[in-house]
Formats: sequence, structure tokens, C-alpha cells
Amino acid sequence: MAASLWLSLAGTASALPPDKAFGDYVADTWGVEHGLPQVSVLAIAQDRDGYLWLGSQGGLARYDGARFSHFGQQDAAPLGTQVLALHAGEDGRLWIGTAQGLLLYRGGHFREVPVASAPDQAPGAFPVRAIVGDGDGVLVAGPDGVYASDGTRLSLRYPLGGPALGLLRRKDGVWAGSTGQVFRIDGDRLHPYRLPSAAALAQVSRLIEDRQGQLWAGTAMGLYRAQGDGWERIAATPVEAMLADRDGNLWVAGPQRLERRDLAGRLVESVSDRVGARAIRAIHEDRDGNLWLGSAVDGATRLWDGWTSRLGREQGLRNPLLWSIARGPDGTVWVGGSDGVYVYRDGRFHARADGASLPHPEAYSLLVERDRIWIGTRAGAAVLRDGRVETPAVLAPLRGAQVSGIVRDRAGRRWFATSQGLFLLWPDGSLSRYAEAQGLADPRVRVVHETTDGRLLVGTHQGLYEWRDGAIVAIGRQTGLGDDTMITAIHELGDGRWLVGSSAGEDLRLFDGRRWTQLGRAMGVPASIPFFITRAHGYLWVAGMRGVYRIPLGRLDALRAGTPAPLDAEVIINSGADRPGGQPDRCCNGAGNSRGLLLGHALWLPTREGALLVDTARTTTAVRDPRVLIERVQAGGQWRYPDPGRAMQLPLDARDLRFEFTALAFQPMRPPHLRFRLAGYDRGWRELDAPHLRSATYTNLPPGDYSFQVVDANASGPAAQAARLPFSIPPRWHETRAFRLLLPLLAGLFVYFLYGWLQRRHTRQREALEQLVQERTRDLQAANARLEALSFTDPLTGLHNRRYLSRQIPADLSFYERDQAYRDGTEVVVFALLDVDHFKAINDTHGHAAGDRVLEQLGAMLTGLVRKGDYVARWGGEEFLLVFRPLPRGSMAQVGARLCAEIRDHRFALDDGASHRLTASVGLVEHPLFPQAPNLLDWEQMVTLADRALYRAKSSGRDTWAAFRPCPDAALPAGMETFDGDPSWLVEAGLVERFGPDPARGPTPR
Repeated sequence: MAASLWLSLAGTASALPPDKAFGDYVADTWGVEHGLPQVSVLAIAQDRDGYLWLGSQGGLARYDGARFSHFGQQDAAPLGTQVLALHAGEDGRLWIGTAQGLLLYRGGHFREVPVASAPDQAPGAFPVRAIVGDGDGVLVAGPDGVYASDGTRLSLRYPLGGPALGLLRRKDGVWAGSTGQVFRIDGDRLHPYRLPSAAALAQVSRLIEDRQGQLWAGTAMGLYRAQGDGWERIAATPVEAMLADRDGNLWVAGPQRLERRDLAGRLVESVSDRVGARAIRAIHEDRDGNLWLGSAVDGATRLWDGWTSRLGREQGLRNPLLWSIARGPDGTVWVGGSDGVYVYRDGRFHARADGASLPHPEAYSLLVERDRIWIGTRAGAAVLRDGRVETPAVLAPLRGAQVSGIVRDRAGRRWFATSQGLFLLWPDGSLSRYAEAQGLADPRVRVVHETTDGRLLVGTHQGLYEWRDGAIVAIGRQTGLGDDTMITAIHELGDGRWLVGSSAGEDLRLFDGRRWTQLGRAMGVPASIPFFITRAHGYLWVAGMRGVYRIPLGRLDALRAGTPAPLDAEVIINSGADRPGGQPDRCCNGAGNSRGLLLGHALWLPTREGALLVDTARTTTAVRDPRVLIERVQAGGQWRYPDPGRAMQLPLDARDLRFEFTALAFQPMRPPHLRFRLAGYDRGWRELDAPHLRSATYTNLPPGDYSFQVVDANASGPAAQAARLPFSIPPRWHETRAFRLLLPLLAGLFVYFLYGWLQRRHTRQREALEQLVQERTRDLQAANARLEALSFTDPLTGLHNRRYLSRQIPADLSFYERDQAYRDGTEVVVFALLDVDHFKAINDTHGHAAGDRVLEQLGAMLTGLVRKGDYVARWGGEEFLLVFRPLPRGSMAQVGARLCAEIRDHRFALDDGASHRLTASVGLVEHPLFPQAPNLLDWEQMVTLADRALYRAKSSGRDTWAAFRPCPDAALPAGMETFDGDPSWLVEAGLVERFGPDPARGPTPR
């Protein structure tokens, strides 16, 4: 099985395990919107300090793990063209090959390297496509051979009688690729190695050596491997880029696909349809083992070996949205999704119960027994037996109830956790129901758990209960756990202590038999509503709404011993956690039973994109602490670059200083935590306002000796890894000690004149300083205004973006609350989330430029449809969010129908003069959702509901709209005025219904 292959590698130190599928690596992609100067990345290198340099068609970028620094034509004229090659020297110099010649970068400055004039070489500058080190300089591929430079000029050293296209330095010399052959340069001797006669015109533009010392050549006519004095063709695919990584992967990029081969040349995997793996032009492996791919269309992508593997459509799921996972007695894995039930065998999912045959298409919970599978849906329960779905009459009382869990206890009784209470199916076939009349404060039961000593715990939306011999006991209320605690998961530790997950606070609660301890942010636990809890390899693993984290079990043992301490929770999967770090991925779905499964080393979790497998046996690779650097200092309007090991000399009047610093970190699982201070001025360490804002400013510093210091608080030894920059601010003459001693002696004689002179001088200084402060304040305000405008605007369509809405909508809603019609609920703000149907077909057929033009036209068209004061924002990709200022309640049908019709009837112009018609799907929701609870959901939760409605519109065939509205008899729980969790529970609880267009009756609930 695919999942077993990579899990078998648990504990190894491979950066990119060869047996792991490309799609299971973690891919992080950066484009122009993240700071790249241009989307086409043609060259990548890592310098001695650890910076990653990326050359593009529009200049050069430097990346420190958090931000890009752009260098363009304003820094050096050749950087206005394509950057074709990069070489980082061991002496700290960076060599840059451009379409206009060779550049050298060192100490913050660029310098062009001219071509020396000679009669036997090409005249003038030429494009530099390959560079390798050569002692104190470099060798460069030129149009008539190999050139050499020490940084002063570039001259022909090895004429080849043809162009040098690719270069490689090995122990046996320098190898140069040319037309139809490869030369080995040994001293002043050239040894030619010709390609087969059929490739006599092939240009050898790529040369690499794998870890076994094997030489490979890439050409437009295919991939070749050295065999003695000749070459063997391995593949006919044109080669645009190559790399042999440290793990034995041979990466070969062609015009249309990225291939991975083993060191024997055998094809392992071919990837052509993934972002970051298309049109690859550069491949680089950094010091931490991450693989960087430079694409002509997707920018830069980092590949790294994460904790997960994902099973979805490629393994047989028709719809990857999963809600439940359970293990069968025979070791098989069963999953319940939005379209029925599947079993996973031999690396594939096999459908066993179609959603149409169930009381509701979504299999929300599962219990797998030897002779039958119990299936809980959002509208009752069913049984799968002998390949047929049955709905036993005894389960009729569950009809219409959401079944969040099904459990069989050791006595053979089956328990059903439902939205209408707890149901017990006795072995004799009778059914009992426990709800408000039997003692539950809220009949919505989420999870059932049988303890090792046979106690039956019941987790509800309002507290924890126990079933005791037919009676319901409020055990949470009796032990100090309030009824306001919604229980989402229950787990029993090996020593008998209980752990429950709660949506109130999005934390854990630990019960030792006497009292409950809250395990939340104050103890270092990430905020995330827990859905599944288990133990593996010395850790407590918690999967929830915002990802997966783990806590060392030893930390929980310390709590029992009465020595509370931070729990050292580590984020493993980050789906929006309240802290940086971890692997970005999507997880997890729903509270209840069968929300996770530990099978061997693999933690199986249901997600919207299939089954997510987390390798719990994977060891965290020991990585060196990132290097902390102070990059430059601005003093007197001039940038100055520190000389390591030496104090910086500042001008006499330099009292306002700005420091820029960084930590060169490319390990996604552990981002640095930078702190800074100015020793001699600051009393303690200061925090950054944001992780990417790596600068500090000090104004009007007094004279004295200082040391600016930066540390990574996450480093193993922060003090030892600190970056320090000592400097002194010299005193002005009137600030010296000698002047202060002399002044009292002269005061009696010159008091009047000296006093007047000092007053005038201080007045001029104050006025000059005030003028300078005003000028800099105006400049800063203007720069901030420009930056704010850019940060709030989508660069393609000119529309507002998410950041703008995050700032503006809360203010607008506060304004609307002053209006009587809005407070009465007769007028509402309408959110409409719109997604273009089949937009990928435009990019695939007409190209990305045509797709961008269509998005621009769509943005302009939507802007023309709305009123002044309404918002049209690009939400992401081909999604747009429209926010309508107060309309009469019930206007969603008209809004949705009009949007669909206007887009359907519009003709969009393409670059080739043709026109194209589109359709769109729209999800709508009104705010406030419930007039009696106007602050129940914030605007972001409303967008989440609109997104779910959009998903239903897509599922209903596209080119339509869908919306959510309160059910006619919906009544919120008493006292509930706000809710901070996932708003989907409103749908699950039957408080909100979906409606949309009906050809026969108009908009009706569905």
C-alpha cells in the first residue's frame, strides 16, 4: 500500500525519501504576491551565510526564510534582464550570470565584470548561462569556450571551437557541455567525449554528478549517462534542469513534466499536473535537505518531507470529503464520507455503500463488526450486511437525527450518540432513549466512551454525563466541569485519568478523580477544538479543528506529581493554529466517535481531502540552529553594512538608527522566534510586532557605548547564537566630561553670555530636530499610505482583498447597528461568495494570461453590478466575495439569481480576439443570521457558511446559487449570544437550512 511504503521509513534521516510519492511531500510555493520580482525562476543558489538567492526574468531576489529582498535595475543595470545562473563562492561572494553579462555581489554591493578585449574571443558582453568555482574566481560558459574571472575582468581561458553551455566541477577536473560533446578540462588539456552520432547537434546544457560519482548530461534531445568514453541515452525527454539529491533521487525537468529517476536511470515517477512541478527551469537542494524548484510559471517551490500521506481520489474515493474512520475486526480500514462508505484494501478504496442508499448521503459515524457495519448519518442510522444496506425498524426513532457516534460496549450493547439524545440498543433488540426527561441538559450528544473499568461516559453540547444502570448522572457538574463545556472527544490515559476535548476555550480538560485541570494556552497548548485523542510513541496526539499537535506524556505525568510546568506541546499539522510552525495541511472533520484511528504507526484522520495519515513514529530530525545576522544599519540616511568581529564607527551626529536583522531558517517545522535589545539602552529583550517585520528603530540616542543584539529564543543556546553589533555614539563637545568640569569654573565670568549663546543654540537644534521629525513623519505616513493601499488591493483585478475586508467589515457592521431597521432584523448585510465554474479549462486551453484577463473583466463587471458602498473583493484564485450593505431580509434569491444570470449572459474577451462565456456558482448568507442574536457569528464565520453554501451549489450542478437561512422553528439554546467555533454546527443542529432555486416552485428549502 502507498501508505505503508512511506511509514516503513519512519525514523530515517532522509530529506526526501525515494519511496515516498511526490504528492506526499509538502510543497510550499512563493510567487510575485510573496515578494518575488517575477514569476519565472531560472536559477537558485545558497550562499555561505545561508541566504537563498533566486534569479528570475525580472531581477534577483534573496530569501531568508521569512521575506524576500528584491534587487533590480536600480542596483545594477544587468539585473533589469534575465538572471540565468548563480554561483555562491566559499569566500562569501555571489556570482550572477545575466543576459547582459557577469555580475559580482559582496558586502551589499554589485559590480559588473567586463569582458577583456582579445582578438581570439567573442567581442563584448554575452549571456552567462553556467558558472562554477575555480580557486579564487570562477569559470563561466561563453559563446566560444570557457571563460575565467577573478572578479576584475572576464577572459577566454579554454577555447572549445563552439559554445560552452553547461559546466560541472568534479575531482577529475572541470567538465564543459557543448554541441554534441562534453569536454573534460584537466589543466590546459581538453578531453572530448562525444554523444552518439544521432545527437551530434544536441546542446549539452546540463551536467550533474550523482552521489555514486556517475556523470549525467541533459540536452534538448534527451538524458544521457556517461559510459566509459561514450554516452548512453536514458530518456528522450528534453532536459531543462537536473539535480541528483543526497537521498538518491535523480530529478529531471522537461518542458511539460518533472521526472524522478533512480540512480540507474529508471523512471520512478512523472509529475505534470501539480503547481510547483510545471515548467521547471532550476532545481536546488539546500543545506537542510529541502528541494527548491524554480518554475517558469509558478515561481519558487520548496519540497520537504512532512509527517503525512494523503489518500483520496487517486486511491479510489469518488468524493474526498470524509467524516469518519473505523477499523474492522480483520484489520481493514473503513471510511464514511459525503457519498457513502468505503473500505481500504490493497492500496485502494472500494465502495461498499452508496450514499443514495443511506438515510442521508453522508456517513457521519461508523461501527464495524464482523457480520455488519453500523452507519450513522446526518438523518438516522442504517446497517450494511452482506453487501446490502438495511434500515431496521428498531432504528426508526433515530430518523432525522444526526448520529455522531456508535459504540459497542463489552456487554454487547450498542450506543448511539445523536442530536436527539442518547439511544441504547439492548442485546434483546429493544431501544431506549435518554434525553432531557432523563437528565440531559441538552439532548445533543456528541461522543460516547466506555472506560477500562466499564463506566459509560456521555459527552454532550452542555457537559459530561455518565450512564449508570439506566440513569443519567451529571458527572461533570458534580466534579466541577460546567454545563457550558461542549465535549468533543474523550480519552482515558493509562493511569486512569480522563482527558476530554472542549469547544469552550478550544482546549483539553484533565480529570484525576478529584478535580479538573484546564490544559490550554496558559500551559502552552495550541487552541484547537479536539476531535480525536490517542497515545503513541511517548506522546499524547490531539487532532482537531486547527490541526494536530502532540504533548510528551512525561509532562502529563508531572502534572499528576503536582509539579505543573509548560507542556511543550508541538504543532505537527497546522491548519490555522494560533502559533507558527508545523506542517501546513488541512485537518480535521467533526466531533464525535470514529474521528480517528491509530493503526500501527499511522494516525488516520478524516478530512475534506481524503484520509490524512500522520506518521507518529517519525523522529524529529535534529537541525542546527539558524544563523542570526544583523544585515545592515541606517545612520544619517545612509545604509552601512557591519564588518563581523569589529565595532561599527558611526558619524558624530548619528543619533537615529535603524537596524535590519534576520535568522536564516528554512526548517518549516520550527520557525525562529527573534528577540532584540540595545544593550546599554533597553532594560530587557523586545518582541517583534510580526515575524516578518525584522527591523528595529531607535531615535535620539544619547552618547555612550552600545551593543545591538538579536537572539532566536527557540535556539538550543540562544545566548551563544546571538548576533551582536557593538558601536559607540561619540559625544558632542558640550556633552564631554571636560566641558562639564570646566563650565562651573567659567560660570561666574561668562554666565550671561554663555547662557544666551546656549539658549539660541538649543533653540536652533530643537527647531531643526522638530523639522526633521516632521519631514520623516510625513515621509513615513506617505510610505505607510502607499503600503496600506498595496496591501489592501488585489494586484491583478484592482479589487479589495481579504486584508481590506478584515479591517473594514467590523467597522461597517458597528455602523449599521445604529440603524433601527438593522437592529430590528428587517434589513441585513448579505455575503455572496462567487466561484467561476470550470475556470481551469480556460487556463489549460487559452493560457494563464487569458485566465488573468477573464478575472480582470469579471472583477470590473461585478463592480458595475453593485451599489456604492457595497464591496467586491477577490477572495482567492477565481473566487470573489461580494458584501452588500443592508438589504431587506430575504433578498438572497434575487441577488443569487441576478449574479448567475449576469455572468451567464456576459461575453468575456480573450487575448486572441475570441470571446468566451462563463458560468458561476454562488453561496449566500445574511447577517445577522438570527435577529434575536445579532452577535452570534462574526463576519468570517458568515463567510464560512457562504463557502459551505457555495460547495452545495457546486454539488448541485454549478451555474446556480445556494444559501443558508434559519429554520422556521429554530430556537437557539438559552443564553447563547455568541459562538466562536465552526458555524457548521448550526446546520448539523438543524437550526439553519439550505435553500436555492427550484425550477418548479422557485426558491425552496432542500
